[in-house]
Amino acid sequence: MIRCFGLFINRTSNLRFVPFVGIDDFAWRKGHRYGVLICDGLTHQPVDVLPDREKETLENWFKEHTMIIKVTRDRYRRFKEVLDGISSITQIHDRFHLIQNLWTLHDNVLRKLLPNRIKKDMQENISTPQEISLTKSEKARVENANKKWEQACHIKELKKEGYSLQKISDIVNIDRRTVKKYVEMTEPPSLKRTKRPKPLDAFQQEVIQCETDGLTISAMYHKLKEKDYTGTYGALKCYVASVRKKKKAGQTLQPDSYYDRKKVRKILWQNDLEDEKKREIMNEILTKYPKLRPFYAFITSFRQALKDRDMHEFRELILYEKDRHDPLTTHFISRLLSDFSPTLNAIELDENNGFLEGQVNRLKTIKRMLYGRASFPLLRLRILYQP
Repeated sequence: MIRCFGLFINRTSNLRFVPFVGIDDFAWRKGHRYGVLICDGLTHQPVDVLPDREKETLENWFKEHTMIIKVTRDRYRRFKEVLDGISSITQIHDRFHLIQNLWTLHDNVLRKLLPNRIKKDMQENISTPQEISLTKSEKARVENANKKWEQACHIKELKKEGYSLQKISDIVNIDRRTVKKYVEMTEPPSLKRTKRPKPLDAFQQEVIQCETDGLTISAMYHKLKEKDYTGTYGALKCYVASVRKKKKAGQTLQPDSYYDRKKVRKILWQNDLEDEKKREIMNEILTKYPKLRPFYAFITSFRQALKDRDMHEFRELILYEKDRHDPLTTHFISRLLSDFSPTLNAIELDENNGFLEGQVNRLKTIKRMLYGRASFPLLRLRILYQP
């Protein structure tokens, strides 16, 4: 409308009439320096680019643009610090980032609780366990596990006394990341070594059939190679030796059946109860790993409340999970509650930060085109230019 009257104003002064903006950071050099892109929430066009994301820079920008009443953002702490000081602005978290953070939590928990390969129940050995004397290396592993658990208990006590992770790291002379891992530890470390997925796993049935037909190992290897087998000849030779040993002992030949952790992770996340096969896998995993049940219920309820945009149900779920004190979700819940109001606004209001992600990708493309040939002022002009 202003342009229709023939008035010339620069973009900065025009920003005073923008009531709703989205704000997000981008990397000049990942892990070192970051800038900030600000877009109009109504037209979805860039309105300004800031050279850094320091608190002073952000505060000065918002002081110059006092007509803004809504801001969509991610959960970056400095955005929170600046916007919390401006009572007239309604903050809204981006729903995509909430789901992304939930997926990261889901992935990390499954990595802690599940091995890479999960043996199916039908293959479990139900024979009576026998007393087996430990080897020298196994005794050393047991001793190391006990020492690690004692140290973890000591670190937990220091944490309860109010020491920070960095202070505990200095006291016990251990890296801060290891201290964090020990604080989150809920039981003594497992002595079972996780087995990685192997290329031969998908071809075990064919190997057994080839052995029944009397093929040599070399013939088996060439046959599997034609079917995209990527493993080695030595791995096939070792497996055939174990098959022949079972055959000689008169045991039934059948392949070892495993669930891949990535597959289980996907099935639990999708929560497709209408698919009978997937439902059976979910029931089997949740039965075998009971610690996963309350966490799975939380993930499912969180996503459903977000999908239904049910703010009351979402609030009750978060407060219930907080009172449950589950070590698997404690950190996630505490971070969510530290900035809870914008999260509730994300459920109640329709605004989101989706339009900003596309503009960030555009900025990155232009930045690569200008690499080594321009400074920040020219990049800013290129981003803000509209034909």
